[in-house]
Amino acid sequence: MPHASIVLRNARIYTLVRTDPWAEALAIVGDRIAWVGPDTDAAEWVGPNTQVIDAGRRLVLPGLIDSHFHLLMGARTLRDLKLDDARNVDEVQSRLRAFAQAHPEREWLTGRGWQHSLFARGGRPERAALDAVVPDRPVYLVASDGHSAWANTAALQRAGILNGPPRQPTFGAVVMGEDGLATGELREAAMSFVRDLIPPLPRDEEDDLLRQALRACAEYGITSVHNMDGDAQSLAVYRDFEARGELTLRIYVPLTVEPGTPEAAIEAWAHDTQQTDRAAIEARPTPDAMPLVRTGCVKLFADGVIESKTAWLLEPYDDGSGECGRPNFDPDEFKRLVTKADALKLQIFVHAIGDAAVRAALDAFNLARRLNQPRDARHRLEHIELLDPVDLTRMKRQRVLASVQPLHAEFGSDPDNPWRRLVGPRRWAWGFPWRAILNAGVPMAFGSDWPVVTMNPFEGMRAALTRPKLDFSDARSHFPDHRLTLEELIFGYTLDGAFFEFQERHKGRIKPGMLADLAVLDTDLFNLPRTDLESGIAGTRSALTIVGGRIVHRALA
Repeated sequence: MPHASIVLRNARIYTLVRTDPWAEALAIVGDRIAWVGPDTDAAEWVGPNTQVIDAGRRLVLPGLIDSHFHLLMGARTLRDLKLDDARNVDEVQSRLRAFAQAHPEREWLTGRGWQHSLFARGGRPERAALDAVVPDRPVYLVASDGHSAWANTAALQRAGILNGPPRQPTFGAVVMGEDGLATGELREAAMSFVRDLIPPLPRDEEDDLLRQALRACAEYGITSVHNMDGDAQSLAVYRDFEARGELTLRIYVPLTVEPGTPEAAIEAWAHDTQQTDRAAIEARPTPDAMPLVRTGCVKLFADGVIESKTAWLLEPYDDGSGECGRPNFDPDEFKRLVTKADALKLQIFVHAIGDAAVRAALDAFNLARRLNQPRDARHRLEHIELLDPVDLTRMKRQRVLASVQPLHAEFGSDPDNPWRRLVGPRRWAWGFPWRAILNAGVPMAFGSDWPVVTMNPFEGMRAALTRPKLDFSDARSHFPDHRLTLEELIFGYTLDGAFFEFQERHKGRIKPGMLADLAVLDTDLFNLPRTDLESGIAGTRSALTIVGGRIVHRALA
């Protein structure tokens, strides 16, 4: 029997193995778990070079998997003005003023996180409010959902769109005022008019921000992310970090496929990434070692978001406008690209927030399945904020997976957020319908969508455990209750997340042969009193995070 590199003792290990869910100790050899069992047998694995760690009876979980994440994009925002908790426009102005004074060297002032609820009682993002604070430098502030932006006059002038764009994009808009000038609000594709003018960060500064993001992930016990914005450039950044030994989690990277993407580009992605993945596998130090960066997937946006009415609904928004939103893609192009990606054996992620977008994605998946060879494709729907119950049956029958973000439901339960008003009471029962999805037998995994909300997975657990009914009725009412259990959430952040990327044979459980991706928590989630459920779970952190047998974060004595 080989000696272990690490032996973890005196622990409460939740293995997620149905027949043997609890253990006290484990041994790691290389990047794999070699043994799991009672503490009394752990000494057999200890040799002269073994690092023995006393967990102090802390709870140990498989490393947490965030199944919807924006690593590099989120890292870049760490230098930006933070507006997530700004309560009104005056507070946005105050923070912008201080930020501008603190950064006189910056040509552009960028920020992120303003909430649509800032305008719950009237008004909208107006350039004049930003001009009053910063008239002489371009200002570009992205909404929390990432689908709208707020720009000042200087930014609009640089983009040449103050008097209106040369043409409105097919998806989104430069919002125009009654005076014939742009208001400062940019939606969806129109954001690129300004965003594309912002100079890229120097590579050394971007690398430092990425290191900060990786450290934060490790502190939360996040050992894998499914990255939702991918291209050849970001893939190269991640691979460089891996080659230098600086990557401290596993990344699954899809190519973002936008309208107008030629099929040849998808073919090239499939070919190039398969070649690169094969080379990474061949370069492994041992046959069972796993590369940290993987691809083999694509992502398409079927629609936008409800708050700006760019989500695509089956019936009109509940504001009397008669509008249903519209698809991001021409329907024929969408089906063609999905069919092509499926034929190339790529897994497909589709951003689908509105119920019409969900239906269009299922239609496209079904067509691809009929035209191509049926296979274990595991195509995914991302978000699913509204669902027609008819399509729940189709998701099950077509074996489509549900990737959801628990903290997003708080948009629906915020009385000041336009989500509630625009969706309307008739559809609330099928808003964020997690319980119905799970009860139908559709696999579900969880993520944050960072930087849309905090990356803290324990905040996500809190939100799913304690969410109110969307009509705010009590527990005895017949209105659907979509809360989830702690066990369901742990599975969704671990084993189910692994299944969503075809990695359930390698991670997501704690048993011999699995990758040594582990999180030792400073709070025992199973023993929290109900009176301390919200604050206790949300305040949880990882005391020890291990990725592939390597300690990437340690707060244990």
